[in-house]
Amino acid sequence: MWNPHLDKDIKLLEGVQRPATKLVEGIKNWTWSYDDIEYLQLSRLVTRRFRSDLIETFKIMNNMYDINSELFFQMEDGAGLF
Repeated sequence: MWNPHLDKDIKLLEGVQRPATKLVEGIKNWTWSYDDIEYLQLSRLVTRRFRSDLIETFKIMNNMYDINSELFFQMEDGAGLF
């Protein structure tokens, strides 16, 4: 999965979401700001990516995938899993 980290790439992706919100009845003629996304109960791209990263980390650390977590993380002595 592509995980953009450059501001220009993030803005490009968020730019797709902005026009899509214009399709929602009742807000078509708003002078739109990105903060209005809360009205639609949507989250920003950066928030969705962070949440996804946390979920995947949890799954890796709790052996929910058939991969070795030591390939991704180095545990300190005495540190347990979640």
